[in-house]
Amino acid sequence: MRTIQLTISFVSLLFLLNSCEKENKQTGMDFLQNEWKVQSVNKHLDPQDYYHREDAYILKFFNDSIFDLNTSINYAEGKYQIVSKGHIVINNYSERSLVYGAPTRQRKFDEQLLSAFNGVMTYSYTKNKLIFRGDKNKEIVFVKQSKN
Repeated sequence: MRTIQLTISFVSLLFLLNSCEKENKQTGMDFLQNEWKVQSVNKHLDPQDYYHREDAYILKFFNDSIFDLNTSINYAEGKYQIVSKGHIVINNYSERSLVYGAPTRQRKFDEQLLSAFNGVMTYSYTKNKLIFRGDKNKEIVFVKQSKN
């Protein structure tokens, strides 16, 4: 009788431990809950030596299909669809406002971002870094924003 009780207790403990482990695993889309700052586009670093809006280059995902990623002086947004783990489609990423006057180097960076962050892409991420890769060696690297 005691052996049966110990066996039941052991199996119950294994079941509970297994359930806790599953809850802690990442779903493959956990990055959608965070905000990410552009670090580089196609290996070119964000031109931080120029003034730009406070929320420039911050990627924020909303609901299940819309994101914001403002450029240096313009508001910008697009749509996304996760087609499978590690694969995303970015559509209609463009600037909503058209303020002019950014320095040439900064505007070129913005244009690279707008061009690179469109189409079918793969994504990978760690706790603090998110990377999107597309065709023609397009690559956008983000770092996790700390919550204030």
